[in-house]
Amino acid sequence: MIGSAKAIADFIKANDDIAVITHIRPDGDAYGTALCITEAIRALGKRAFPACSDRVDAKYRFLPDSCDFVCADNLPFAPKAVLSVDVSDIKRMGDFESVFFACENRACLDHHATNMGFCDVNYIDGKAAAAGEMALEVIRELGVSLTKDMALNAYTAISTDTGNFSFSSTTGNTYRYAAMCVDAGVDIENTTRTLYRTRSVQKTQLLGYALDRIELFENGRVAAIRLNDEAFDKFGATRADADGIVNYLNEIAGVRVGILADQIKDSVKFSFRAGVGADVAKIAAQFGGGGHIAAAGATVSGAAMEEIFPKVIECACEAARKM
Repeated sequence: MIGSAKAIADFIKANDDIAVITHIRPDGDAYGTALCITEAIRALGKRAFPACSDRVDAKYRFLPDSCDFVCADNLPFAPKAVLSVDVSDIKRMGDFESVFFACENRACLDHHATNMGFCDVNYIDGKAAAAGEMALEVIRELGVSLTKDMALNAYTAISTDTGNFSFSSTTGNTYRYAAMCVDAGVDIENTTRTLYRTRSVQKTQLLGYALDRIELFENGRVAAIRLNDEAFDKFGATRADADGIVNYLNEIAGVRVGILADQIKDSVKFSFRAGVGADVAKIAAQFGGGGHIAAAGATVSGAAMEEIFPKVIECACEAARKM
């Protein structure tokens, strides 16, 4: 672990007009942590805004203050300090990289073990199941009350990054953090239904299309799905609708590595999921990506699917052979 929750709390107390930046193509942990921390900063009477290069996905618009997310060309004020959350690498800030460097005072809160600390003030814990867990520790150090809105954002962050408390990263502390959120008023039934039991027609059709195109390698130890613009256009689906599809691959008996490959213009985005005994972060790292042991990703720019897909599959098969 690098730094501490207290270090981030002290940074927040010492600075004003803070931009809370999360990563491109955000997930529930990114959205929830940024919103939770932003509200905590505002509770101190300070100005802050959550920032992301991408628009908030419809799935997460139920989160309190999700409409407050801003883009880089529409800032509500010029920030004097930045706090990056759930960002493993500066490049993952997208359009906000320039905003990050424009501020002299910078801090980082992240739970990716690959993050070596790119700020003067860092709180990095690779053993934390989600950045949302760390956000709750910061709130405790700030001495502000955990409101129902903060709790819903934090709970969403923790729940989504642990696969609804089913991934190996889930610990006893994860449940204790979740309990804090429930005690603060989070409605478990409605939140769970919104996050996991509700799908649009477009997402459902895309899911069926994708599952019909599963490819198996290495005697069924590696499973993959390839998508492209045609697949999304066919159903009027968005890239956000592909979120979670890769998880179905590791539900297949015998699969150790699941891979979703998506051709986006001249780049291919890979999402990796690990079964028992696999470390997909190592696979992702070979292609300029990173993440966690059980969940990682990589985007290969200037590549075509037919060129890069076989190379990724070979790396995954090599890893599977060692299990």
